[in-house]
Amino acid sequence: MFLTTASTRTQNLLALVNAPFKPGVRHKLERHMDWNEEQNHLTEQLEILKKLKERFGQEVIEIASRARLAVHKKRMEKLSKHKSGQPSEIFKHAAFSVTSAEENLLEYEVLEDSNEKFAVKITQCKYADFYIEKGEPEIGYAIHCVLDFGETEAFSSDIALKRTKTLMQGDNYCNHCYEFKKSK
Repeated sequence: MFLTTASTRTQNLLALVNAPFKPGVRHKLERHMDWNEEQNHLTEQLEILKKLKERFGQEVIEIASRARLAVHKKRMEKLSKHKSGQPSEIFKHAAFSVTSAEENLLEYEVLEDSNEKFAVKITQCKYADFYIEKGEPEIGYAIHCVLDFGETEAFSSDIALKRTKTLMQGDNYCNHCYEFKKSK
C-alpha cells in the first residue's frame, strides 16, 4: 500500500512539475496533504518556536531559519539534477515539490515565462494567512519565505531571485522574479 501511494504521489508531482505555465493566467497550487493536518503541524512548530524565543530570544528564530534553509537547500540540489535550469523550474520545484498542502495553497499569476526570466505574482498564500492570523508573521517569514532565496541558489547559481513584496510582511502580493544573473 505504501509503495503504491508513494508511486502515485511521485507521478502526481512529476505531472505538476512538468505542466507548462501560461503567462497572464491565474493558477492555483493544489497538493496532497490536507490543510487542517498541515495547520496542526504548523501550530505545534509555532508554539515551540514562540516558547524558545520567549526563553532565549530572537536568535532561536534565526537558528531555526538557517537550519530549515540547510535542509531545503539539500532537497533543491537533489531536485535540480538533470534539469534544464530554466528560471520557471525553480518556482515549480520549490512550490510543487517542497511545499505541501492540498486545498489551494497558493494563488498566483504568471507575469512572464521566458528562457531568461520567470516572474510570478502570488496573491494568496495559506502560510501567510496562517502566521498573520496567529500574530507571528515575522516567524512565518523566517521559517517559510526566506527559504525561497536559498532554494534558488541551491537550484542554480546562475539564477537570482528578486523579491520586494511578500504577503507575510503585509503587502498585497508576493512578487517573485527569477532571472539569469547578468555577466560582468
